[in-house]
Parts: sequence; structure tokens; C-alpha cells
Amino acid sequence: MKLIKVFVFLFPMIIFSQEFDIKGSIETKAILSNEDENPFWFHTNTNYGVGALTNVSATGELKASLIYSSFKINGGAAIYGRDGVEDAVQRKDLYLQFENSWLFATVGAKKQKEVLDGLSATNQNFLWSENARPLSGILLEANNPIKISNTFGIDWGIAHYELNDDRFVDGVHVHYKRLALITNFNENHKLTAQLQHYVQWGGTSPVYGDLKDGFKDFINVFFAHNSEELGIEGETINKVGNHLGSYFLNYEFKNSWGDFSFYHEHPFEDGSGTRLANFPDGVWGLYFKPKTQKIISSILYEYIDTSDQSGISVGSGFDGYFGNNIYRSGWSYEQNIIGLPFILFDKNIEITEISSPYISNRTKIHHLGISGNFSKFEWKVKTTYTKYLGTYRKPFNPAWKYFYNYGSLAYKSDKMGTFKLMGGVDFSNVSNTLVGGGIEYSYTF
Repeated sequence: MKLIKVFVFLFPMIIFSQEFDIKGSIETKAILSNEDENPFWFHTNTNYGVGALTNVSATGELKASLIYSSFKINGGAAIYGRDGVEDAVQRKDLYLQFENSWLFATVGAKKQKEVLDGLSATNQNFLWSENARPLSGILLEANNPIKISNTFGIDWGIAHYELNDDRFVDGVHVHYKRLALITNFNENHKLTAQLQHYVQWGGTSPVYGDLKDGFKDFINVFFAHNSEELGIEGETINKVGNHLGSYFLNYEFKNSWGDFSFYHEHPFEDGSGTRLANFPDGVWGLYFKPKTQKIISSILYEYIDTSDQSGISVGSGFDGYFGNNIYRSGWSYEQNIIGLPFILFDKNIEITEISSPYISNRTKIHHLGISGNFSKFEWKVKTTYTKYLGTYRKPFNPAWKYFYNYGSLAYKSDKMGTFKLMGGVDFSNVSNTLVGGGIEYSYTF
């Protein structure tokens, strides 16, 4: 009945619209490895479309767009099924969007846009990579930067999401906002400076009961004011909710060789991080797209460090990225890390008021990605050296060292879709060498 009402509402718009378009796609994948688990880059940053134990997966997607006068409406739904996960069939995307010249509004769940040709270890977002399934909520953001002058523009976004998975604190809200200043020095030089802020707040704790989630509490969350949250005797006055944020700088320039991008994203979770006491933690990246794209179309290198965490000698140290004493499931969704995928979350640990599944959030990472094409073939290589140090309270001794390697070769036919071969091998000083291969087929209609 609800679908009929939606159709009746949209039908006149379809009749008088300038353009109505609908597209669909299917994707199937089969994976084999010499161990139960797949190589790291087979399942990481797949929006949970592939789990660590998945052998077979399939995804179906439909998207539609409707242009009417000065605005556009988009809608989409995507569902995937795979083995080796708790819920074999789940929605990936389910959303409705409105856009005009200045506003882009999304209601529902939609995966984030992939950037840097899919080479980045974080999709250029330390706090929200592509590692977990898209969250449901409402997002309002700038469709185009607000132009202040020929040189300056402002980008913005604000959102509310819900964490509806099985977690230690049930019914947690997520507040999000970003603000960026974009400086176009000329057509060849551009600088973006961005601040983004996430907060987990509200919900029901098995230890403290209902946590604050009223309008006044939202104001405290929005402005990161200090306030009581638990209402217990002797409670330390702190921020309401679990706050995460980052500073992001991206300098882009073009020359006769091609397009370059230098970027740094600096994470913070408390006052010490906001004043850069945890420097040089974060992502340091370089991306290059040659002007003449023969064989190689893009190259990316990232150095990622989360080992400082403002140290252990100051009162606001031990930043312990993504974990939290109250929201003990931390910055995860369905036991998958939402942000940087090199934070280790042990799904076998039962979360209690004294236990944490975050067994390592101190890491040093070197990541290299290269993509290219020739004729109707496209290829991609990713190789990552990761040194897991554990946590300050429970360090790994010796450190866990992993060397993740991935390669793919895809053939795009004119009528039959795309066929892809994948291979991966992971080396480690604490586990067996992991070797895997896979085939993938996708078709768009």
C-alpha cells in the first residue's frame, strides 16, 4: 500500500519530467584460499559485501533518477548475499535523494563515493572508510561548494545516523558534520582544509541504563560541551558521547606531467588530539595521475601512523582510537571497523564493562596502490606493510607484522559485461602465509 502511494505521488512528476532514467547491475564473486580466511584486501573495504570467511557473494542493484524542472530525485536499492557471515542476505543501499543547485539530501543508507580510483587504504577518510555496511540516516550537504569569491568556496554537511546492530550500548545515535574551506589559487592549484566531527551518543547501556538523548543533550553533543552523561556519584565532567574528528588538508596541483595530490588527515578524539599533541598520527598521502595514461593510470602511496595517541605521560593521553569506556563496541558497525581498517577488532571477545574487543589501535603502515589499463583490460595492484603494536595498556611483544598483497585484472567486453581475475597473498610473522584467488563477473543494464 505504501509503495502504491509513493507511485501515485511520483507518477505526475514522471509524466511531466524532462528525463527519467533507470539502471541496474549484478555482480557475482567466487573466492578460494589455502586457509579459512580470505586475503586481507579481498574482504577489506568492501562495505561488508565480502566477509573474511566468504567464498561466494552476489550483489544486485537498481538505481533511478528523475529530473523535474530545477531539481532531481534519485533513488536506489542494492542487496547482497554471501556466505561466511552472520546475516547472509542484507541490504547494502536503500535510499532516496533530492538535489538542486545547492543542496544534496539523502534519506536512507547509501555507500560513500569511491575516490582516488579505489587505491586509498581509507578511501581518503580516516574515520569512515568503506569497511562497514552503509549506515541508515539523513544527510544534508552542499551539492556544490558555496562560492564566496573567485578564490574561496565553502563545503558543508550535517547528518544523523542510527546504529541498529547488536552492540554493547543499544540504540546509539551518530551525529556528523563537516566544514571545509576550498581555495582555488588558479586553475592548476587548489587547497582544501576540512574539519569533520562524529559523535556516538544516546542509547541504553546495560551498565548505566538510558543515556542522555534529549534536545539539550544534542546541543551539548553538537558543540562538544562538557556535561554529566551518566548521572552517577563522582562522575568526571566530560563531553557527552564518544567524539571522533579529524583535520584534513589536501593540496592539488597540475603540471605537464599530470595531476598531483598531497594530503594529510589528522585524527583526534579528545582535547589532546585537537591541539595536535598526537602528531604525527594520521594519514600522509601522495596521489599521481599521469597526463599520458599509457599502461599506468594512477599511483598512490600512503603512510599511516596511529602509534602516538598523545602518549601515556599526560592526563589526556591514551587516546585509544575508536574504543570507548561507555560505548564499548566503539567505532564499529556489525563488528566491522567503520574507519581505518587497520584497527584490530577481535570478534571472539565478549564485550563487557571490563573487556574491550580493540586489541590493537597502535599501528604503522606503508601502503602502495597502482592502477592501469591497456586495450579493454584494467589492472590494479595494492601492497601494504603493517606493523601492529597492540595498545598502550596491552602491547604486542613482539609486534605483529603483516604484508598484504593484492592484484586484479579485468576485461571489459562491449556486450557481455566485465570479467575479473583476482589474486592475493598475505605474509606474517605470527600466522601462516595466506594465499587466495578469485573470479568476478559484473554486468550493467
